[in-house]
Amino acid sequence: MLPTTIYEPLPYSYMVAGLVGMMVLPSALGVASGALLFLAGALVWIVRSEHRREDDVFADRKNGPVPFWGYELLPFACLLLALTIFVLPLSQLFYPSAAILLIVGMQLWITRNMQRRHRPALTN
Repeated sequence: MLPTTIYEPLPYSYMVAGLVGMMVLPSALGVASGALLFLAGALVWIVRSEHRREDDVFADRKNGPVPFWGYELLPFACLLLALTIFVLPLSQLFYPSAAILLIVGMQLWITRNMQRRHRPALTN
């Protein structure tokens, strides 16, 4: 088993590596591979967050119009789309939209992280 100091930041490491890969390799292949690495980190974060939740999420969850994975991936999709707009050589008119997407994605992610009660991680 991995030590806690290595195991805990792994999803964030995947996401940062994907974002750096997208910025260093601004070609279509670089953006696609960076996006896949970012989404892998996001999926690990979501699964880990759902597993550690202490609040009774299933009793309170209402079936809304957005499916579970769509709801959970929304902040990461906003962040990924914002960075893609910044990296790809598109018109500068898209930059305000990218800045808004970046702010909304960060706000959603931080809000969800603060509102969920999690069990502490197991230590070695």
